[in-house]
Amino acid sequence: MKTAKKLKKVSAFQAAGDKMTRTSFDKTALLYNFIEKRIWDDYTSACKIIEGYLTLESEEKIIDIGGGTGLIAKLLRSKKQNDDIMVFDLSCSMLQKVKDPSLSLTQGDATAFPLKDETFTLAILINTLHHIPQTKQQVALQEVFRILKKQGRIFIIELWYPKSFLTNLFVKTEKIMVGKTHHLTPDKMHLLVQDAGFHGIKVFSPKNYHYRYVTTAVK
Repeated sequence: MKTAKKLKKVSAFQAAGDKMTRTSFDKTALLYNFIEKRIWDDYTSACKIIEGYLTLESEEKIIDIGGGTGLIAKLLRSKKQNDDIMVFDLSCSMLQKVKDPSLSLTQGDATAFPLKDETFTLAILINTLHHIPQTKQQVALQEVFRILKKQGRIFIIELWYPKSFLTNLFVKTEKIMVGKTHHLTPDKMHLLVQDAGFHGIKVFSPKNYHYRYVTTAVK
């Protein structure tokens, strides 16, 4: 691939639900950037939340889990020119849309990272966990813990909507586009992150983004 660093593919058994999610994102890859920037406000909100609440240390080694087409990684690159940034995603088609040659790309399953222990200083998951089946979310967080260096940080942005007609409509629309989702309450997220081994856990709603919450923690 000439548009970005060589894409590392990982062939492994995946459950039907994982294949459905991968296939759904493969199909939406062509229009994903347009949808994120022009229709849904996920990208814009995530950028503003990152700008306001994430401090990058010197010489970070960052992994953007569920990083898709590299939109968030591109933002991080603009802030830290010299840092090592990997975009990790289940969908090969999404990763093929990454244009920045300075980003490393790896395709695989977040519940079984094909990566060495204690590799990264910062793991970012932006609207990623709710695409992982509930039975595997804990495993995914344990895997994040494994690949982080000691004192490595995790930064999560997730959605949590109170039940209503509009939010039910949103969930159904999301299911049609990218498969079934599994949203976590902030309390449940805290427990899962804690059980994965992290400490210093903070879960909070960023100002002006009441239907989104941030989780930060340290290994």
